[in-house]
Amino acid sequence: MSALMAVGPHVFQAVGFNGQEIDTATEATWVDVPRFGMVDGAQMQGFARPEMTIRGVLFPDQLGGLPDYEAMRVSQRLGRPLPMLRMGRGFIGFFLGAVTIERISDLESYGGKKIAFTIDLKGYS
Repeated sequence: MSALMAVGPHVFQAVGFNGQEIDTATEATWVDVPRFGMVDGAQMQGFARPEMTIRGVLFPDQLGGLPDYEAMRVSQRLGRPLPMLRMGRGFIGFFLGAVTIERISDLESYGGKKIAFTIDLKGYS
């Protein structure tokens, strides 16, 4: 099975523990600087921590992945930053930096046979 990405020891794969969508956001912080008789200026104050949301669906009875998903919650409880890697073209992995697991949520349906999950991460630097 090919790995799509990894957050620490947790490997997202094409079958099983699969992240289907990744939403990434960065934010710059600008402060208004008042100027007498002119339009206010702006001054760059820095950047907020980048945010990433991973969404996916598990079918534990057919494709597995539930132990990997539950292990992600254990890592969240440990409260340590984890390295994040993504697979690129030609089997090249890209190190995206360290991240913290901020939130994990899921929605079970069909008696736990289908689990839609969301994992919110923030950059750690």
